[in-house]
Amino acid sequence: MVFTLQQLYKLDTEASATLNSVMNAGKSSKTETLDSAALSKLTKDPLIKFIKDLSKQLETSLEVCKAASLKIEELTDREIQNSRKMLQLQEQQLDAVRESMKEEVSTSVRDSVKDELKSWASIAAKPSKSADSAVRKSVQKAVNSAMESDARSRNLILYGVRETQTVEDLPSLVNEILQEVIYPVPEVMGTNRIGLQKEGSSRPVKVTLFHAENVRSVLSKSSKLRTSESPTKDFSKIYIAPDRSKEERITHQKLVAEMKRLANDKPTQHHTIRNGRIISYDKDS
Repeated sequence: MVFTLQQLYKLDTEASATLNSVMNAGKSSKTETLDSAALSKLTKDPLIKFIKDLSKQLETSLEVCKAASLKIEELTDREIQNSRKMLQLQEQQLDAVRESMKEEVSTSVRDSVKDELKSWASIAAKPSKSADSAVRKSVQKAVNSAMESDARSRNLILYGVRETQTVEDLPSLVNEILQEVIYPVPEVMGTNRIGLQKEGSSRPVKVTLFHAENVRSVLSKSSKLRTSESPTKDFSKIYIAPDRSKEERITHQKLVAEMKRLANDKPTQHHTIRNGRIISYDKDS
């Protein structure tokens, strides 16, 4: 027998009908009053019929229970298999993320190592007891720099974001800002303020995403904030920047100062910073 709900409903109907017949024959309105005195009033023929009906229904009940048990086992096995498949898919997704992050780290490490090769070669060429130590320090410095650069590549720095009443309000506000820039909004790993709070000013916000590609996408579209038409929020004064190292910030500050000078000296041109260089072009072009 294959278990179905229709079988269960049918069995319930038949058992209820038989029980009602027995109670009517024993002139009882409740099963609690259906005692031996009431049953003794029944004649032989109806009593035999009731016993046969109840025996048949009991047999059917056992078959339905067995079929239901098998169905439950089948559903349980299927649920376990689905859970295993879900775990495998999640594991594959995690592996893909790990591989992506590993590749990004490897690329950063290779780039940093290339920058250090010349200094290593000059140190190693000199037979000195301090050579090995110097090389190890250079290697460690290059690896640390690469790891730091890789971590910063997944960060955004938001300037001009108003201070929120609680820390819990910050992720929601950041999500609203990103919605003005890009859709769908990339998943955010974390948000936090940088520096000490001062009256009358707002601290920068560091936003960490899962992938450096998402950071680049947001940065490429961040100018949308200047023309933001949000009906409830004014995001036009918010500036989104990459997470720069101390050396990169100094270089960028010099470029900004130079760009301001050019804006005063050559007002008929647009001046912007791209890939660490100042690009100028005529406003009419």
